[in-house]
Amino acid sequence: MSYNDAGIIKIDNALSLPLYKQIVASVHEAISNGTLKNGDILPSVNSIAAAHSLARGSIFKAYNELKTAGIIDSTPGKGYFVTSTNVQVKKNIFLLLSTFNPYREVLYNAFIDQIKNQATVDLYFHHHNISVFDTLIRNHAAYYNTFVIMPEINKKTNGILKQLDAKKLFILDSGLNEFGNDYPCVCQNYEKDISGILKAHFEQLKKYKRIILLFPDNIKTEGVVNGFTSVFKKTDFPAEVIRNTSDYEPQQFDCCIIMDDIDLVKMMRVTRKNKWKLGTDIGILSYNETPLKSIIADGITTITTDFEQMGKSMADMIIKNKPSRIENPFLMIDRKSF
Repeated sequence: MSYNDAGIIKIDNALSLPLYKQIVASVHEAISNGTLKNGDILPSVNSIAAAHSLARGSIFKAYNELKTAGIIDSTPGKGYFVTSTNVQVKKNIFLLLSTFNPYREVLYNAFIDQIKNQATVDLYFHHHNISVFDTLIRNHAAYYNTFVIMPEINKKTNGILKQLDAKKLFILDSGLNEFGNDYPCVCQNYEKDISGILKAHFEQLKKYKRIILLFPDNIKTEGVVNGFTSVFKKTDFPAEVIRNTSDYEPQQFDCCIIMDDIDLVKMMRVTRKNKWKLGTDIGILSYNETPLKSIIADGITTITTDFEQMGKSMADMIIKNKPSRIENPFLMIDRKSF
C-alpha cells in the first residue's frame, strides 16, 4: 500500500525535539499501531515537505536513520518502503531530580532495581534553580525517548515542560496538583498527607502545649503548610508555622514537625542539653524516613512518603506503558518520639 498522505507524519514545532527525530518517531508510531505494514510505501519526501513546510534535508536525514536501523529501505522510482515492523525501541530515560539526599537515594535505587535491564537511565539535578531546570531539558530533549522529571514549582515550569512530547513525559514526587492532570505521575499529595496524619493523631497532640511546623525557606512544598494550617484554623489549639527556623527556641512540651534534617540535629542537641524525654517533655516528628533516624536517640518518629514504592510505581508505569495518576502512599513510622 502506498501512503502519499503525509498525515502519518506528526510535527509539533513547539517541541525541542529536532524535526527529523519527530519524523522518525512518527514512522515508529505508525508501524506500532498497524497503520504502516511490511511492504507499505511511505509518504514521499516532497509530500512531507509540502504538508509540513519542512526542508527536504530534515526528511532525508530521518529516512536515512530509519534505513540504517533496518526499518525502511528505498528503490529508485518506487520510493521508501517498510522492510521491518520490529520497532521496539529500548527506553532511554532522562531522570531529572531536584537534589540528592538519603530518601531520594532510596527512590532512585528502587527505580533502577525495578527497571533492571529494560532501559538505560541518566540522572541529572536542577537544585531548585529554574534556569538550570530549563537548560537541562532544552539541551537533552533530543537525546532521550522518555523523561521522568521532578519539577520545580515555578510559573515558568509549565512552559518549559511543553518543550517535550507529552506522551513521553512522566512527573515524579512533586507537582501532583500543578501537573497531574496533564501528564502521568507518581507524586505526593502534600496537603492531604500532612492533614491526614495530624487528624488521625489529634488526641495525641493534646498532651503538648503547642505544635510547631519548622518550615525553612529552602523547602518548596507549600502544600505541607496548607495542610498543616487547615487542621488547626478552626480550633483554638496553639499551632504555628516558623520559617526562620534558626530563631526558634524550643520550649518544654512543644511538639515539632521538622522538615529539614539540619533543624532535627539542632533540636536533638537542645533536647539532650535540657535532658528532655522525647515523647513526653517534647515531641518530634521528622519529615522523610532515613535509616539514621531509626537509631538516633533510640529512634525518631517519621512521617514520610514511601519512596521505595514511588520508585517502583514509576518504573512499572514506564515498563508496562500504562500512564496513570498515582498518589504515593504516606505513612507514620512511630518510634515514640511523638
